Amino acid sequence: MNHEPLPICLDKSTGSNIFDEIIIGRFTRISFHRTLRIPEDGRDYPLPAGLGRFPIHRVEDYAEKVPANWLKEGGFFIPLYQKEALFLQLEAPSWHPTIAKICVGRINAITGKPFSETLSRGHQDYVVIPNQKWLDGISSGEGLVRQFVAMPLGKGYTIESQITDEEKFGGFQFVVFECKPGRFPERDPEIDRRVRWAEQYGRQAALYCSIALDEGDDDQEMGIAAGGSIKQQIQKDTYGIESWSPELKRSLTIRLVNSLAYKEITGMEPPASPITAAEYKRAKIPWYSHYDETAPVIKPPSIFKRILGISAIEKKRGEGHRDQIQRSIAIKNIKKIRTPNKFEASSMFRQRAHVSRSEKRWESAIREISYVIDLQSDVRADDYALRSCCNFNLANWKDGDIDGSLALAKDKKCVEAVLWRAYCRMSIEDYDGASEDASRLLEFPETHFIGLHLKAETDLLKGNYEDAIKNASALESEQPEHPRASAIISEAKMKKFRHDF
Repeated sequence: MNHEPLPICLDKSTGSNIFDEIIIGRFTRISFHRTLRIPEDGRDYPLPAGLGRFPIHRVEDYAEKVPANWLKEGGFFIPLYQKEALFLQLEAPSWHPTIAKICVGRINAITGKPFSETLSRGHQDYVVIPNQKWLDGISSGEGLVRQFVAMPLGKGYTIESQITDEEKFGGFQFVVFECKPGRFPERDPEIDRRVRWAEQYGRQAALYCSIALDEGDDDQEMGIAAGGSIKQQIQKDTYGIESWSPELKRSLTIRLVNSLAYKEITGMEPPASPITAAEYKRAKIPWYSHYDETAPVIKPPSIFKRILGISAIEKKRGEGHRDQIQRSIAIKNIKKIRTPNKFEASSMFRQRAHVSRSEKRWESAIREISYVIDLQSDVRADDYALRSCCNFNLANWKDGDIDGSLALAKDKKCVEAVLWRAYCRMSIEDYDGASEDASRLLEFPETHFIGLHLKAETDLLKGNYEDAIKNASALESEQPEHPRASAIISEAKMKKFRHDF
């Protein structure tokens, strides 16, 4: 089946008169934000504020001014100064998430592996939007990233150069994937309460004037180098790879040009030069903390551990200079962006697990309810019972037996746990255990018939033919249309006759 690529367009944010965000498909929005370049001094810093969005231009709109190889690939371009830092803002509605692979110079920013447009069931090489609200750099440690910083191509500073020994591509490459049809709602379930995420949880600060910088370089195209270390989590996909469509996707390239090339191509003045650390401090611009202790995170790739930052490369070359940046940050100047507490997170995952089970997406339901159990905030007997049900349907019968027992340890009257444990025990040929659970099911009106059926089946399998006939007859008397009652009676009578004979 052929699929048209997701449509793509430019848009303007509220109050803007320039295009400054890209819309992919109906739901995904990507924008690029100027920010303070943090020092490479071995410390881990909070998130610096967003200091305004970069303008975004379509390559085709400047066909006579851009290099020919740009036109072949198409895409977009944005202006940056040398050593300017930026972060990505990733938006999608919470009720219809999407995913995106993000690469720098065709090196995956999450895994350090080469660019690929295909989905893989191996290590997660994408971010989930809007779970991942921002990305400030390459994954470098658990809960850490190395900041995205612009540097000219051909100078050996970029991540691309340090991994491949070449600098062919530069810029950013994205592949955005939609969910499989029907996996998430197509419209807001709470349409009357719709509020854009950015209006609630922005990292925006006023953009202050700064002294213009000399680019000091004639190289037009830029790549991404590694800067200082920032505290930021790369969140794990809690929906599962099976939620995303490998066909419903769109690839795009974002080229980076320096301020001189930007003016030459567009005829417009580039944005104000980067704010200095002294100005950042003087203006009392806040820092941000967005650490979510309830969010599962992915492990960083080992290949990024050997990436050198700009300052380290300059020092190695004997060109280094001291970063002029404030190194002490007052705790009172760090604003915590609210994340769900453990109770809220477990409630969200529990709700998702019940929906997944109702839709027979057993693997998704197990993963989601397991997050609830792992959070240890409000684990209930029916959480384990739900997982027991899913394990039974996936033929993980031993796991289902264990989950049923864990549920009953919390609540001896959890009927669902007794039921699914009985089925799991039947499947692993623990007939005594299954018979014991069947007796318990007889005690509850809603499972009385199931209890009779399981008692009859286990009696037959254990060779208790008279009991099997008795229980199956009772079942047939109460449910004449039961599909197994008469068959159990016939089989039990035949086997009893052979045994007696």
